[in-house]
Amino acid sequence: MTGNPDDGSRQRTDDGQAPDMHDAMDPWLDAVNVAAELAAEEQDRSGPPTREPVRHDDPVALMLGLVPDPGVLVDGRKLAAARKRSRLDLRQLVTRLNARGWEVTMQEAFKWELGRPALAPALITAIAEELSVGDDALLTAVQPTGGMDDLFDDQRIQAFLSDWAAEAGVQPAVLRQRASSTLADAAHRNRTGGSVEALLGVLRQFRSIPGFLDRS
Repeated sequence: MTGNPDDGSRQRTDDGQAPDMHDAMDPWLDAVNVAAELAAEEQDRSGPPTREPVRHDDPVALMLGLVPDPGVLVDGRKLAAARKRSRLDLRQLVTRLNARGWEVTMQEAFKWELGRPALAPALITAIAEELSVGDDALLTAVQPTGGMDDLFDDQRIQAFLSDWAAEAGVQPAVLRQRASSTLADAAHRNRTGGSVEALLGVLRQFRSIPGFLDRS
């Protein structure tokens, strides 16, 4: 007697049940959904951007953490894992960031999870808040930071302040105090901290402001 040819060929689990096709496909579904979203976004994209991009030498943007910091890199795998633990798909995360005022696209977010992007510190904080994790949980490596005072102690910062002080005819300590108090007044706060490069950019802009030392 000839039996059903499928009876001997179908793989079964330890309990005798055929494997669930949904379970087998689950790891691929996220990638398929993202690909579909990207295709739809590409078709919908038209016209120029609604806003001018943030200038990397804009002192206000630098102070508010709106400029990507080359010293702070996001780990794409950590970001993807945190998003999935929060039970958000990529579209939902992008939508939440858009609601916060961040002009992020699906294509950009997809690339984040594939690499190690340098994102604006304030954007990293927004992503972390949406995923209910700390900023550090999304970064490639967490460098211990002691805050703004430690940045001002860096030799490159001190050399810049000395050169500026000689030009202005004041003591470097005066410039340090004026710059640090201005940063504090501007609410320069982001949990990823700053970098020497970012602070140098801010100080260069301060130096270009006429009468910076005369302002109260």
